[in-house]
Amino acid sequence: MKKLTLYIICFSTILLCSQASAQQTDLSSAASKALPAVVRIQSFVSDSLYVKHAKLATRMGIRSLGSGGSTLAGSASGVLVSPDGYILTNAHILNGGDSLVVILPDRRTYRAVLTGIDDEADLALLKIPENGLDFLEPGNPDHVKIGEPVLAVGNPLDLTSTVTAGILSARYRALDDRTTPARINSYLQTDAASNEGMSGSALVDRSGKLIGINSAIVSPSGTFAGYAFAIPGGVVKKALHDLLAYGIVRHAYLDALFSDMDDVQYKKLDNKNLTGVLITGVQRAGAGERAGLRREDVIIRFDQHQIIAAPQLRELLAQSAPGDSVKITVMRGSIALEISVVLSGGKVDQARNLPGGWPATRTNRIH
Repeated sequence: MKKLTLYIICFSTILLCSQASAQQTDLSSAASKALPAVVRIQSFVSDSLYVKHAKLATRMGIRSLGSGGSTLAGSASGVLVSPDGYILTNAHILNGGDSLVVILPDRRTYRAVLTGIDDEADLALLKIPENGLDFLEPGNPDHVKIGEPVLAVGNPLDLTSTVTAGILSARYRALDDRTTPARINSYLQTDAASNEGMSGSALVDRSGKLIGINSAIVSPSGTFAGYAFAIPGGVVKKALHDLLAYGIVRHAYLDALFSDMDDVQYKKLDNKNLTGVLITGVQRAGAGERAGLRREDVIIRFDQHQIIAAPQLRELLAQSAPGDSVKITVMRGSIALEISVVLSGGKVDQARNLPGGWPATRTNRIH
């Protein structure tokens, strides 16, 4: 009798634990919030534009229909970010088109206007003439731990309103620099499945808030192989603010080149426990030099953030604005220095100091 009672108590405990676990991982509420706010975007090239730019269209694989109409240049996803019809998507999905069509999940169709675009962040802002629309609220990917569940919501392979689930696999991930769509090149990595048509789609947390815009996959075949990448929510939020306010994104720069540390540099600096990002060059009269940054300084903090990788530093800069004053802590030899830097709006190619990409793989824009 005692054994039976013990068994029932243990079984009940296991059942309650299982139910609690299921509730913790139930993502249906997040999906129901995201699905109405994710749209399909089609980019068309008119035949008149094709005639004017025939060579460019041919290189892009676009062929004229020859019927006085237009040709589909690309089909992807977008995210409604306001009730009055503003939509964020990837810049690369426009694919040279001169006409944009947005299809809502309920099949309502609109001509869209391109209101702003930024190639460095690989983001574009569209507008459709409608109000009272469902939209996604911004989330903070910094509050999502590695290993926590996330959802990718988009329109892959002509399958509308599709949800896939995975975890946040990594952050501050840089892709092969030769093919990445964005020069900022710092991504969230997830194993939530993405395929053609998912560019510009939503990556949401378990509460259904937007933490990233899905943009690329790394695959030997061009189809999903377990690795998908999203532009982080902080970069998205800053870009949206600027595109709405100015029509462009106002990027901030240190006017310095930097790279991840490697074993050779650790040994040269004679500090094997040192973490941070190595400054490899400083632009003359730029923001960094004016503030006192030097070549071979190692950046270990950016305001309150401990710096562990070059993509992280690019991401933090992408969330800043020209004229912002930031406190940067560097190691100069064995001495830690805190330096105040007023960020510039100039352009120094900081996104080209990356380790090489992975062999036998390629980065694919998931149109």
